[in-house]
Amino acid sequence: MKKLLISALVGGIVLFLWGWLTWVLPVHSNSIRTINNEEAVVSALNINIEEKGVYAFPGMKQSEDPAVAEEWKQKYEEGPVGMIIYDPEGKSPMNTGQIIIGLIISILSAYFTAWFLSRSTAAASSYLARVAYCGMLGIFISVTVHLVNWNWMNYPIDYTVGWIIDAVIGWLITGLVIASIIKVNRSLA
Repeated sequence: MKKLLISALVGGIVLFLWGWLTWVLPVHSNSIRTINNEEAVVSALNINIEEKGVYAFPGMKQSEDPAVAEEWKQKYEEGPVGMIIYDPEGKSPMNTGQIIIGLIISILSAYFTAWFLSRSTAAASSYLARVAYCGMLGIFISVTVHLVNWNWMNYPIDYTVGWIIDAVIGWLITGLVIASIIKVNRSLA
């Protein structure tokens, strides 16, 4: 248990710092773009959206009428197509609470990774095998989250590639730490 907690703390800090570094380095330089004529777009959003949420356009109305589905399909094929993550309330960017929650999420992620590793056959393998095990979690995340969003939610490929690089390298680096702590004596395994 002590090794799991140490792995979680140290690995979580490493993962958190890597997350910060990816925004300093050009990993995410094309991930999020600015909007031309932002004031007009924000004004239109404020007029037409009242509550926090995720919105898609064209929107599909719930109806059993096939004509409604056909109209939506035609709008979708003509474009534009998009999603908006909207919050009408302003807040401090990168506030202390957000940073603390981000660190806690990184520590929890490292804890689960260390726990998974400790219960796998990789724990009794070489250091590099244990690091690779952690790196594979980055690949797993990339396939199950980032590629799924690219495919189904139309996330742009440059956004997706940035997050894949972030996940795979982040978990390899975090794996360097976790793999040095979580290991099983081969003679006992």
